[in-house]
Amino acid sequence: MRKIFALTISLFIALNIFGQEENLKELISQGIENHDQGKYEEAIAKYKAALEIDKKSTLANYELSYTYFVTKQYEEAIKYSKIVIKQNTDNQHESYVILGSCYDLIGKPSKAIEMYEEGLSKFPNSNLLNYNLALTCYNQKEYAKAEKAAINAIVSKPTHGSSHIILSAIMREKGERVKSILPQYYFLMLEPNSKRSLINYNSLKNQLGLGVEKKDNKNINVSIPFSSSTSSEFGAAEMMISLLAASKYTEKNRDKNDQEFFVETNKGIFSILGELQKDNKGFWWDLYVTKFYDLVQTDNYEAFSYYISQSINNELVKDWIVNNSDKMQKLEDWLNK
Repeated sequence: MRKIFALTISLFIALNIFGQEENLKELISQGIENHDQGKYEEAIAKYKAALEIDKKSTLANYELSYTYFVTKQYEEAIKYSKIVIKQNTDNQHESYVILGSCYDLIGKPSKAIEMYEEGLSKFPNSNLLNYNLALTCYNQKEYAKAEKAAINAIVSKPTHGSSHIILSAIMREKGERVKSILPQYYFLMLEPNSKRSLINYNSLKNQLGLGVEKKDNKNINVSIPFSSSTSSEFGAAEMMISLLAASKYTEKNRDKNDQEFFVETNKGIFSILGELQKDNKGFWWDLYVTKFYDLVQTDNYEAFSYYISQSINNELVKDWIVNNSDKMQKLEDWLNK
């Protein structure tokens, strides 16, 4: 009789634990659903109810920290992110992203950098940790560290457009024009038509024309912008960009519209970089130059130039794309490849 009684108690305890686990999962699921619907207070209540069942639930702690982060309750987000990281199980990577971001947003960039670097010691190939580290270092004018982190972010995930944007901004601050425009071209290839596409497109065009001033029909001033790359691997390309910009005012190009000249400029830049590539290697050459030189070799540079110009909402661009569907299809096949 005693054995039957003991068995009944054990079964009751097991069923009770199982029931609690099911309730925990349901509460977290409801919290996630509320969060996705923008019902943040309801989501927080569900996560806290889940933590009353199991205060060590990694998922409940993480989701609670994420909702606090989204609602700009950064101190609370920090508190629960730390719990997840200390547990050293699931959602650690995401918690480091939240933790570092919170410290940055409350005005503690040094602490943010510390957290990103700690996270990267465990997740060295993380695109988001590297990107966030690059962004924070950029804002602190730590450009060398920012550049390294941005490159690591891109190597980890080349399709992450924001990583190319921050790398471009870093190199612009360092005075390296060629290394600034290459990520912009790549970003526009990934995202040709959005609000931030237009910002980056205009920035690209401004950099292409930097150092060229038309005094009158007979006098054009050309100055090579100071750049640490002028005497290094991109020196010849740097000079070529300024000469291409000045050629806009020559007899040969005088009758071309801005878009036609943009096509010729891109062809010239990609071609010279391709010629220089045989003597160089590394990140910039292997990713950017290889990609863009191939546009010239496959005769896709013209379609590419119109493709990345979509954000300016220009009728010439729209008409060209519509009237050259074969070239656009060829470019699409190249992009997909």
